[in-house]
Amino acid sequence: MASLKKNFIYQTGYQVLATALPLITTPYINRVLGAEQLGTYTYAANIANYFTIFAMLGFNNYGSKMIAATKHNENKLAHTFSSIRKLQCLMATVVVAIYLLFVSLCIPENKSLYFIESLWIINCFIDINWFFWGIEKVKLTVTRNLIIKLITLLGIFIFVRTRKDILIYAFILVIGTILSDIYLISQVKKYVKGIKTTFYEMITHIKPCIALFIPVVAMSIYQQMDKTMLGLLSTYEQVGYYSSADKIVNIPLGIITGLGTVSLPRIVSLISENKIIEYKKVVEKSISLVLFMCSAIAFGILAVSQEFVPLFFGREFQPCVSLISFLAFVIFFKAISTVLVNQILIPNDNEKYYIISVFAGAFINLILNYSLIRKFDAIGAVYATLISELIVCFIQIFVCFKYLNTLKMIGKNFQYIIFGIVMYSLVRKVAILIKDTSLLQRNILEILFGGAFFLGVSIIYWEIKKDSTFYPIITTFLNKLKQKHNH
Repeated sequence: MASLKKNFIYQTGYQVLATALPLITTPYINRVLGAEQLGTYTYAANIANYFTIFAMLGFNNYGSKMIAATKHNENKLAHTFSSIRKLQCLMATVVVAIYLLFVSLCIPENKSLYFIESLWIINCFIDINWFFWGIEKVKLTVTRNLIIKLITLLGIFIFVRTRKDILIYAFILVIGTILSDIYLISQVKKYVKGIKTTFYEMITHIKPCIALFIPVVAMSIYQQMDKTMLGLLSTYEQVGYYSSADKIVNIPLGIITGLGTVSLPRIVSLISENKIIEYKKVVEKSISLVLFMCSAIAFGILAVSQEFVPLFFGREFQPCVSLISFLAFVIFFKAISTVLVNQILIPNDNEKYYIISVFAGAFINLILNYSLIRKFDAIGAVYATLISELIVCFIQIFVCFKYLNTLKMIGKNFQYIIFGIVMYSLVRKVAILIKDTSLLQRNILEILFGGAFFLGVSIIYWEIKKDSTFYPIITTFLNKLKQKHNH
């Protein structure tokens, strides 16, 4: 259990840092490349990613599961690793060939960029993160990934200087991942010996891999469909605006969902021990925490977006203001869905409902994108995303009624939304009063004022209601302060 907690701490810490790094690179890249070049890269990367998903065929989930099941038997571990690796290499070979043929025949422009993106698919030959996750060497993969991300960040600032450097930018992003995976390959021999496996051993993994591949491909296509369709039905410039706005929303969302999944081991343990009352309390606290954070962040983004966009992205990205204003509300739906999936559906072995909701969302998103993008460009993609995420969230709330009254749990935390609305109104009034100050000063003052108001009114509420989620945290903190003062 101790190692499991450490693994979750490493992974959550990495996720927080990984989502925070774009705060450093995004302002620079958006100004250097501009909306059109950024959109060109994003579209090409999305296309390559579809092929990468098929090349990996669910190996990340299935591979780590099988390695974990055989790690205590050296011979079985070697056979399992070797047979999965052979299947992985076979799939990568087939998909790389198809991708190169696709680029040669179907891509009329920017072929060099698409060929550089093929390195992501080629990397599928050596991507064995699943093995180290299976043997619970999470610290090794997380530490290495973080180091590579920091080196990549440095490379971007050194070598990407003009709008013509889009190919250099694409190469820097992929070469870091390749080098890190080569390092992991060199470490495998410490844990498993080379062994010959038969063709039959290899093909036995196909069916279970596909079973785990379906939800992965469904979610990936669903999450990337908007940018792909925007590139097909509109312009690369619109893709650049949309991807920039989407990135701003996903930075805090990554932190929220990362924190929301930490309690998964505790949830599984409570269900297995039939401690339903304690299980319900954990879920209630998770929903309360998520809605508190979502309300602060979503309405905070909405309140400062007019001043934040020109400061963060540059004046060229002014259209992102309206996109971010609507996308901010997606934070609510995605964060709630994360809690429902990770703390109710998956622990209760009902992943099928999760898959159904994702496919429903993907289908609705496809229809809405096709009709709305053609009329409204990037804002049409935002509308489609907002509506489809709302529907997915409601489907998951409905299917979770079998276990818990999640709608009631969400309703109990509606006060945070009220706090967020009031915060938004007050910040906009402050923005008018300080309009003559610099853009940087306005952003700082608005964020500080909004954050102080939201936290202050929340603390008052917790104190009055003796809130079961946050009040114990406050009392513990105050008691520690008293103890330090007495000493």
